[in-house]
Amino acid sequence: MANGDKGYDLISEFTPELFEGKKIAVWGDFILDEYIFTSTGRISREAPVLVTEYEESCFMLGGAGNVVHNLRSLGADPVPVGFTGDDEAGSRIRELFSEMSVDTGYLSVIGGFTTPRKSRILSGRDNSRKQQVLRIDYLNRNVPDPSEYKKLADKLKRLPDKCTIFLVSDYLKESVTPDLFSRITGAFPDLITIVDSRENLLKFKGASYVTPNEPEIRNLFPTIKFRDEEDFLRSGSKLMSGLNCRGVVQKRGHKGMIVFEQGKDPVAIPIHGSADIVDVTGAGDTVIALLSLSLAAGADLVNSAKIANIGASIVVMKDGAYPLNPEELKKELFNSR
Repeated sequence: MANGDKGYDLISEFTPELFEGKKIAVWGDFILDEYIFTSTGRISREAPVLVTEYEESCFMLGGAGNVVHNLRSLGADPVPVGFTGDDEAGSRIRELFSEMSVDTGYLSVIGGFTTPRKSRILSGRDNSRKQQVLRIDYLNRNVPDPSEYKKLADKLKRLPDKCTIFLVSDYLKESVTPDLFSRITGAFPDLITIVDSRENLLKFKGASYVTPNEPEIRNLFPTIKFRDEEDFLRSGSKLMSGLNCRGVVQKRGHKGMIVFEQGKDPVAIPIHGSADIVDVTGAGDTVIALLSLSLAAGADLVNSAKIANIGASIVVMKDGAYPLNPEELKKELFNSR
């Protein structure tokens, strides 16, 4: 069951096999992350800008793609659902999925749609750590035709019988719309959904669980001053009531998490490990991936959030969007007992 009925402590009982083969649908915005590494040269004579020399580049999965990558790395069987363009970036995303043996049959390839791409230029001297000096975003400006959303709806309706949980990773308000989400959850009322939405969270009524971070919480409730812990407790309760969801996991960075559940007192989870982090890129993707897998394995929400918190503590000590693997998670869970 994917509702925490077993309720056991996965931190004590975790084995990598518990996550193997778990079928999780990931509906969201798939982004290609490009990293361009350069060596620092000099200041240009033409303008007060840095001149760097190209060394190498690599591509990684970003946005909802990073959620898929984490799930696959942890042994699950994720199913990505959403839009990609008939372009180089879209082709690379599909190739990266295929290399991980991830089914791309539920991805819609749309002509005229620009697959979102984020190009990060990193520079530094030889034998020194590269620092990001510039990011260039390639974003889609064309609204997909309504027929594409109809095709997407048809694909989504075929998945509840196959997938334990639906993850919604709404980065850009393109592949996911609150209206389509409402239709899917209305048609499948028993479907477990976990929503991470950058700007639209209040519109996802009917979600089972939501995972906002601290800046998102502040934006959702601009009238709350957020001067102390009570304000965060009040905002979490208001969000859970407004969405009529089963639970809220507030991600608070170096302050840890607060877990809210219907009919229960909020539970604060302190940060795991060092607060002196390296890179927060992709940490939220790791949280939602681990939260879903732990729930699918039978843990309750609080234990699932604790595991997600420990997993996030690993990835924030790595550069870039780092896909967690089950052995390093197992080691860290053992050390936390």
